[in-house]
Amino acid sequence: MTSPSLGSRSFPVWSWVLGRMWSGSLRSQRRSGPATWAPRAACSRDEYFRMKLQWKSVSPEQERRNSLLHGYRSLIERDVSRTDRNNKFYEGPSNPGLSLLNDILLTYCMYHFDLGYVQGMSDLLSPILYVVQNEVDAFWCFCGFMELVHGNFEESQETMKRQLGQLLLLLRVLDPPLCDFLDSQDSGSLCFCFRWLLIWFKREFPFPDVLRLWEVLWTGLPGPNLHLLVACAILDMERDTLMLSGFGSNEILKHINELTMKLSVEDVLRRAEALYRQLTACAELPHNVQEVLGLAPPTEPRSPSPPASPLPLSPTRAPPAPPLPADTAPQPDSSLEILPEEEEEEGADS
Repeated sequence: MTSPSLGSRSFPVWSWVLGRMWSGSLRSQRRSGPATWAPRAACSRDEYFRMKLQWKSVSPEQERRNSLLHGYRSLIERDVSRTDRNNKFYEGPSNPGLSLLNDILLTYCMYHFDLGYVQGMSDLLSPILYVVQNEVDAFWCFCGFMELVHGNFEESQETMKRQLGQLLLLLRVLDPPLCDFLDSQDSGSLCFCFRWLLIWFKREFPFPDVLRLWEVLWTGLPGPNLHLLVACAILDMERDTLMLSGFGSNEILKHINELTMKLSVEDVLRRAEALYRQLTACAELPHNVQEVLGLAPPTEPRSPSPPASPLPLSPTRAPPAPPLPADTAPQPDSSLEILPEEEEEEGADS
């Protein structure tokens, strides 16, 4: 495979940042330079191939008796065949990039067998492999990324529910009328944002813009949940269309899905920064909002109940609607429901 210029420029940065995520806290090591960080990926080549050999040495007869491994392999093969096939790095029926995606994801199942493979992981690996251009390095960088987002793929979906709750918390401060409108259309749970948060907007922007966006999000600046502000920024940019058109829940979902590849990453990032400044300029920002923004330590012990609705930023805005009870806001049962579109598009392109 020919190494793209973008990948060759970005590899040292991605390897360093993702390696830090894998080996420890990025924030706690921010002041140390690359020379002081010993990338475990460099000394783990043998470890990677030992794990790879574990699944490669399983005979067809053994696999028939291992339904879990067989299920992982089948799901990976299906998803890989539809991942970024319009990208030259992965196009064509016998592209070596597809084999590398497959092998790395199966090896990750050996590395983290309890989590295994869940739909959407191929979306996260694809840009990493594109940039890193090396099987072993891409694997360990992927492990670093998964250290950050593995909770997104857990069966309980508690992490995703928490993030949607935090997103709603921010949105109630920033735009109470929009929240009221979404509540009135049975969309107040923000489930239409599920895919955004699950795979970090991977399917919402063109491939080069995804690389740019992820690099910004990985900095951890200005706070730990910038991806939530990115989601708020997109909703802020679309609020008039949503509200003035009088969309119902189905139309809201359709409109959000149709934003794919139509968003400007620079405009979204600028809007997210503006929203962050708007929030931090609030003299009486509720403590639970400060926690989401990383401006205050979490309250201990954290209450399992939904957070109380914060006050709006502006007294001229309508008061926020009360939060939805947990049992009235249906959550998606599986990420499989949330990621069907690329399959249809790429199936048509293949």
